[in-house]
Amino acid sequence: MKSEKRIKILEFIERTAKTLDDIFFIFCQPYGTSYSKMEYSLERKHARESKETSNKLIDRQTKRRFDDFVYRLKKDDLICNIERKNKKIFQLTSKGKMILKEFRSDKTKLPARSKYKSEEDETLKIIIFDIPEEERRKRDWLRCALKNLKFGMLQKSVWAGKRGLPQEFIDDLKRMNIFSFVEIFAVSKTGSLIQFKN
Repeated sequence: MKSEKRIKILEFIERTAKTLDDIFFIFCQPYGTSYSKMEYSLERKHARESKETSNKLIDRQTKRRFDDFVYRLKKDDLICNIERKNKKIFQLTSKGKMILKEFRSDKTKLPARSKYKSEEDETLKIIIFDIPEEERRKRDWLRCALKNLKFGMLQKSVWAGKRGLPQEFIDDLKRMNIFSFVEIFAVSKTGSLIQFKN
């Protein structure tokens, strides 16, 4: 029995280098366990350990991201700690309340729609936009609207398509005060680039 186990362990070590833990695991397998069964059990053990390690890593990374997130909120004076019933809890600062109010107000300014009726067009349209970061929600809305208009993304802020641009779409850009951040070009049949003005 001892010699059989020794041989199996040596076989394992011969095929690939094993850690002390692996060797111990093989040593503890029941007498008569075949080589393939030991190998299978060892692979399952590694998979479990890998998953557990991965979960621990994810948990640590998630915790770190959360801690960074809370730190930034505090640094930007959007939240603060208070003690209540011997517990530390967070609450919004006056600045945090103001930012939230602005966000909700801005939300109502977005058009309810992002889908427009559009037909194919012979003329290639190129749409380029540079919408400020603080207007990120409007920028996301515009990308969604362009996708629904069947324009294709060349870069995140450069879209192209042979589609008509409905007047309602142009009106919504103006209503949201982002028309000035959007450039629309049309490529004519002669190949010349014409800037769209409305």
